[in-house]
This record gives sequence, C-alpha cells and structure tokens, in this order.
Amino acid sequence: MTDTLQAQVVTREKALASAVMDAMGGKENYMRSGFIQWDFFDVRTLTWDVQGNRVRIDYKDGSLSIITALDKIEGTVYQNNIQVTDPDTLAFYLERGQRIWMNDSYWLVMPFKLLDPGVRLNALGIRNTSDGQPAEVLELTFGNVGATPENKYHIYIDPGTYMVLQWDYFVKHWEEEPALSCLWTDYKWYGNIMLSSGRGAFGVLDNIAVMEAVPSNTFAR
Repeated sequence: MTDTLQAQVVTREKALASAVMDAMGGKENYMRSGFIQWDFFDVRTLTWDVQGNRVRIDYKDGSLSIITALDKIEGTVYQNNIQVTDPDTLAFYLERGQRIWMNDSYWLVMPFKLLDPGVRLNALGIRNTSDGQPAEVLELTFGNVGATPENKYHIYIDPGTYMVLQWDYFVKHWEEEPALSCLWTDYKWYGNIMLSSGRGAFGVLDNIAVMEAVPSNTFAR
C-alpha cells in the first residue's frame, strides 16, 4: 500500500470515529463531564468523578464498596461495611477497583474512546448487525495500552446517524469468532452527551446520570 493510500485509509477511519463522537455530543463535552453514574447491570453502581479522576464502586448486595483514585493506588475499601485496613488487602481491592472501572466504563462510554492514544482502527467495510442492519464496521485493537491489550473489538456504526449499533468482543486479537456480541440500543441525552443503555441479551446499564455535582460525602464513605 502506498503512503498516499495509507493516509487516505487512516483519514477515513479517524473521520468515522470522529463522526461517532460528534453525533453523541462531542469529545470535549464528554471530557468536561463532572460526574457520571450508572449501574453495571444488576451487579454494582459506579460513580465516576471525571475531573477528579476517581471512582466509587458499590456492589448491589452490600458486600463491597471501593473508593479509589484512578491514577494511583490510593483510597478506601469496605467489606460488608467494615473498613479494610490490612495494606496488602487494601492494595488488592484498590487495584481491582481500577480494573472494574476500566471494564465497566468501556461498556458505557467506549464511543468516546475510539481515538484514545494506543487505539488502532481498521475499516472493515459494510456488514450487517445481528438484527440485519447494514453498518460500517471499525476493527479496534490496542498498542500495548490498557489492562487487556490483546483484546479486539468490531464496532458496528450506523452510516446515517453514526450511532454505534453493536459491538463484537474478541478475547485475543487474532481470533476469528467473538467471545460475545451485543446490540447497543436506547440512546438518550444525559446533559450534553448521548449514551446508550441497552446491551441486547446482556441487559441494561441502568440509572445513568451525568451530573455537575454529587453529595459531599460520596467519596468519603
């Protein structure tokens, strides 16, 4: 492939990714969000302080609460409402909290991360979603970034609205068959950004909220 043709391909992929973000309110509005809160299915509630770079994770059954910074091992953990004080156990759960946030936030805000550093995009052309809708498909792989850089995704994009319609997840980037596939549905505006809550057979990311402020004790206990 010539340098000129390669540049055209890259421009097309970046343009498509940018169109997705613009249709959902734009990367700048996403980055300016104060707090984003949602339920990861029926398992846990996350309250993400976007500007403060920290998250609170509360399991629905009350067994675990993690309040952690996202750029360092620092925070507070409660197991069954009892504060964890052992340093090794605390560090284990704080790291676990960071990985939970990486996973759960990707299920919610992946479209805004299509052009993050280290993300590699490859246009695969038009394919049909599982419910028969034609879509532009971007293959997404990672250049040694994130907790699972060997993963691969196929992102199905509506060529008219630029909404993500479906994603296919591959555990290893060389695999041909996805480990899971689900539709993205039920788009709504939350403040200045649009988010999707429906995940097909997997269920719903419930109680989504984008807020300018949260109660002062949210990240205290």
